[in-house]
Amino acid sequence: MILRSAKMVVPGAAVLLCATGLAAVACLKAFTFDASNALDKWSTMILNGPVEYRLMKHGANGYVEAESDSACSALYYRISYSLKEYPILSWKWRVLKFPDKSKALTKVEHDDYAARMYVIFPFLSFSSSKFIEYIWDENLPAGVVMDSPRGSNIKQIVVRSGPPAAGVEWYTESRNVYEDYAKAFGNKPGRSAGAIAMMCNADNTKSRAESLFDEISIVNDAGVERRVKE
Repeated sequence: MILRSAKMVVPGAAVLLCATGLAAVACLKAFTFDASNALDKWSTMILNGPVEYRLMKHGANGYVEAESDSACSALYYRISYSLKEYPILSWKWRVLKFPDKSKALTKVEHDDYAARMYVIFPFLSFSSSKFIEYIWDENLPAGVVMDSPRGSNIKQIVVRSGPPAAGVEWYTESRNVYEDYAKAFGNKPGRSAGAIAMMCNADNTKSRAESLFDEISIVNDAGVERRVKE
C-alpha cells in the first residue's frame, strides 16, 4: 500500500472530546459508522482482489463488516498527525471467520488475517514508507512483534489471539502507537502518520475471512498518566 503524504493536512482544527475506557480525552478524530455516508471519505486500496466492506446496522449502531473471498484490499483514511501529540489509536473489532491456514507452508501464505488495523507513515515509495500493523490471529500469541513477509518496513504486532470468547460480541483495543513504533523499529517516529486503515484478507490461502470494525479513534492521553517523552 503506497500513500503519498506531501499534501496531506489534518481535516478541521477543532479538537473533540470522546469517551474511552481510560477517561475523557482529547480526540483528534473518531469514526462511529452510524451514518449512511460514514465511509464516503474512506478510500479503497486493492492489493489482490476486492474485499467487500459494507456498512451494517444493529439498532442505531453502525459498524463495518469486511468479507474476503480469496481477496486482499484495505479501506484507508488519509489523516496527517503527530504521534507525539496523538499517540493513542483505539478501536473495536470482532472476527467472525478466520482464513484457513491449515495448508499454509510459506510465510507469505501465513500472511492472511481476518482483521488488521494500520497506522501508515507514507514516504516516496512503498519500501521507504513505514507501517505499524495490528493483527488478530487465530494461533499466534498476543504480544508477538514481527516483520511482515512483505518487508521489514512493515511491523506486525499481534494484539489478539484465538476466537472470541463465548458471549463476547466486541473487543475494544487501545494502543500507544508512539511506543509501539519505537519498540518495533528501534527508534522514535521521525515523520507524521499519514493514514489509518482497516483490512481483512484471505488471498494467500485462497480461503474466506470475515470481521467487524467499529469506533476507531485517534486520541491523546490528556488526563491519563503520560508516557510519551521528548
